[in-house]
Amino acid sequence: MNVIPFRPRSQPEAEPLAFAIGARVDLRIGALAAGVVRPRGEVQDLYSFSNLARTLRGARMAWRERGAHAPLVLAIAPEAQNALEADLLSEAAFEAGCTRHMIGFELNEREIVSAGPALPEGLRARGWNVLLRGDPDCPLPFGARARALYNEIVVDVPDTPDPFLALENGDRTPLGRRILAAREAGLLITAESVRSAAQARILAIAGFDRGGGPLAEAGLR
Repeated sequence: MNVIPFRPRSQPEAEPLAFAIGARVDLRIGALAAGVVRPRGEVQDLYSFSNLARTLRGARMAWRERGAHAPLVLAIAPEAQNALEADLLSEAAFEAGCTRHMIGFELNEREIVSAGPALPEGLRARGWNVLLRGDPDCPLPFGARARALYNEIVVDVPDTPDPFLALENGDRTPLGRRILAAREAGLLITAESVRSAAQARILAIAGFDRGGGPLAEAGLR
């Protein structure tokens, strides 16, 4: 009698999540400070009301399943930002079960310069936290009006930053002046990517509060 060998049925591969969640940590104590939600897929499909609400709900549930209670930040894709309205973002967040203390919206500086401040103004008027994803050229005047719109500024930093980056005396780069202005305005200052504990210490000396990237991601594993 021929025996047919048993072949276990292959398990279907899990569908990839429609988003990724990164981490940002407090540079001084290393505690988890925020999660950053980055939607995946075709940009034109990501920011409809139903897709956005679904993404935010899924991210909120995934974040809690990790045992994390820090607030989330939705990083808006620059190429989609100018087509969005504050009402849509606000209602989608409510539909997803998010409170104003649970999530903020990260907007791109270059797109705000291009389209004007209607989106951050609308979000702030509705009580949401707004983060400014800073452009390397710092094109946005950082006066009192801008300072009233944003809770936090997120910037790229050099691999070996100068610890005297934001001191009040001496010559400073546009980034140094931006950090100094943000610090004087009472904004949180976040480094987009921090690669090591040594870099984190230098950034903390320079006035940074939070950092993302490899150092922060290691804490989630």
